Order: sequence, then C-alpha cells, then structure tokens
Amino acid sequence: MCLGIIYKKQIFIQDSNVLSFNQLCRFFHCALCSVPFLQAGVFLVAEFDPIVAFVGLRGFQLSQDLSETEKSDLRAYCSMVSRILGNAEKYLSWMMDTIAVEVTQPRVGAVHPWPLNWMIPMMKKFEVKSQLKSLGWANKTLEEVLNEIKSCCQALSERLEQQKYFFGDQPTELDALVFGHLFSLLTIQLPAVDIAADIKEFVNLTEFCQRIESKYFKEKEDD
Repeated sequence: MCLGIIYKKQIFIQDSNVLSFNQLCRFFHCALCSVPFLQAGVFLVAEFDPIVAFVGLRGFQLSQDLSETEKSDLRAYCSMVSRILGNAEKYLSWMMDTIAVEVTQPRVGAVHPWPLNWMIPMMKKFEVKSQLKSLGWANKTLEEVLNEIKSCCQALSERLEQQKYFFGDQPTELDALVFGHLFSLLTIQLPAVDIAADIKEFVNLTEFCQRIESKYFKEKEDD
C-alpha cells in the first residue's frame, strides 16, 4: 500500500494554479524519500505540510479566506488525519505480515535491481516499525486500528455533513489531505482485510471522494 498518494499534491496544486502536471500515476512508491513530493524548478519539497508551506510562501493558500477560528479547526483536522490515517496505513502496510509480503514489499522493491529489491524493503520495514513503536501503534491489534480509522471517519463525516467541501463551497488543504488518504483506502485491494467496506458506511465521505475524483482527475484522463 502506498503510504503517500500523489493525488494529495495534484489537487492542491490544481486549485492553487501554481503548476500544471502531466498525467500522474495513481500511486507513487518511494523507498528512500517521503511522498507526496513537489518539484518546482530547482526545488524539491517532500511531504504534505512542507508543500503547503512552500506554495504558501509564494502567495497561494487555499485557506486564505477562512476565519482564524476556521483555520485553527483546519489545522486540528489535518493533524488528526495525518496522525490516525497515516499511522493506520503504515500499520496495515508493514505490521500485517500478509500485506507486507504480498503487497508492500514487492511494490517498494519493484523499481530496484537485485539485491536492493529486497534490501530496501527490509530497511523501510524496520524504519516504519520503529516509528510505530515510538508512537504506541506497533502493539495495537488490527481491530483497534480499524476502530481508529472508523473514529477518524466519523469525525470527518460529522464535519463535512452535506457540504461540498469541509469548509464550504471551495476546497482547502484539508480536502486534499483527506482525499489522498481515503481514496487510497477505498480503491486498493488488500488480502485479509476490507477497509473500503468500513469507509463506505460514511456515505458523504464516499461521495466526497467521488466528487473530487470526477472534477480533478477524470477530466484529465479523458483529455
């Protein structure tokens, strides 16, 4: 499973009108760097928060019209999504042996020649397990992780309600971040666990993902 989806970058950049991008792969795997990443001229910026800060310094902020209270809420929701869904994805990818062996390790190693194709996945597995252990996630059961995902989705669903986006009629950084995580969990097929079924219980979140996919990606694919 990809732990970072390049979709997060594309929707944010499209709405900020900073750069145009060619057709992007749905999932981007990188064993030794962080994703998503943005290359703008000589700059290479990795991870979602630094990308938001980078384009923000250049005058592009999706949340610039929000009130201070709304901006505070946005930061809190972004933190929750990154902490819960990000760690849950890492847990599923590396802590569950079936998924690690059948899905994660082959994908991470596929772009590298032997012997790196098995060395790098092992290095990444050790790195992620160490991170999860320090955060108290390594000892969680699968049921506990799935409950964490449901709790996060419940909070997001209550925030979204029947709105088009989380803060009204225009997308913000939160919309990009949530879409990146949820679309991954909704579309990837994993052995031994069906996460999509749990997320689809939240109809407004499912429709939210479908709406963004249709607006920002299907038009590009049809061109």
